[in-house]
Amino acid sequence: MTSIRGTEDQGATFVELFFDLVFVFAVTQVTASLAHDLTVSGLGRALIVFWLVWWAWTQYTWSLNQADTEHVRIRFITLLATALAFLMAVTVPLITTEWGWLFALAYLVLRMVGISLQLRLSGNDIVWARSVQTWALMSSLGLLAILTAMFLPPDRRFLALGAAAILDVIAALRAGRTEWRLFPGHFSERHGLFVIIALGEALIAAGVTLSDQPLSGRLLMVAVTAVAGTCALWWTYFGWAKDRLEVAMRSQSPARLGRYARDVYSFGHFPLILGVIGYAISVEETIAHPQDPLAVPGMLALGFGVGLIVGGTALALTMAGVRVPAVRWWMMIVLLASIPTLGLIPAWVALALVSLLVAVLALVEERRGAA
Repeated sequence: MTSIRGTEDQGATFVELFFDLVFVFAVTQVTASLAHDLTVSGLGRALIVFWLVWWAWTQYTWSLNQADTEHVRIRFITLLATALAFLMAVTVPLITTEWGWLFALAYLVLRMVGISLQLRLSGNDIVWARSVQTWALMSSLGLLAILTAMFLPPDRRFLALGAAAILDVIAALRAGRTEWRLFPGHFSERHGLFVIIALGEALIAAGVTLSDQPLSGRLLMVAVTAVAGTCALWWTYFGWAKDRLEVAMRSQSPARLGRYARDVYSFGHFPLILGVIGYAISVEETIAHPQDPLAVPGMLALGFGVGLIVGGTALALTMAGVRVPAVRWWMMIVLLASIPTLGLIPAWVALALVSLLVAVLALVEERRGAA
């Protein structure tokens, strides 16, 4: 019987891309839920759900990194996980209803399948197996909180889900101290693909909102601005930062590889993707009401969302030990400082202004050879 463990660094396969698409659908569900409840409590709930979704996805990124994803058993496990992730995503809006237990159940089984795969892959490697066993043991506390959420009334379910999110972080901090087996190229590629798909979903959400509006020249201009802004955001990550993160990962010693992957990717990319959610909400708000100034939630979503994308990438680079050009830090400060202004001008002007700032950042970094 052939081994299900891979022997070399490989590119992402079609089954992994299929898996990723379902998870980005889950991110889209979180975005939609937050867009309908742009309040402090709504933001808190969205953060908890997004963390759980992100944590489930990143666990499989670790697991499938060492797996032979062309092996029939790995394909079956990944497709099973895809089905579970779809059920989890579909039930995101139902968490506070009587059907909310379905979200917890799908999430629980999804995580257990992922942990089982990690234990199976590491079985013949004593050092790695100890790391995975520590991770599995620590993760069981968070999964117990998820199990508890299934039986709580809807109005208290988020208490258990929030506890699970906190316990996830504690588990990662503990397990990340030990030695892990990872292929840097594949790990970097999977995270890069998730960023691409998330940005693409932001445009799809904008397109859906656009299709509901009477077509006009101004609306077309807003759409072009949204596309240009998204392309500029793509450049701030893929222009040079993505490659530098991968190069830095390849230089890590075996003892530090797991900690690097945890801090730079599993933790460090969370605010970046969170920023994409904020940006998507602001674009939808702008297309729906281009002439009106953004309300406070939309204004914050635009400023902080783009700031998190730009600054989140800078944070990941800093944790990787890569020098971040000063212009990126300055631009993040400018973006955050401009937030009060964004609510005083028409929404389409605010979106154009922010898109211009991001485009300037991408151009300056490119001309200065940030890579």
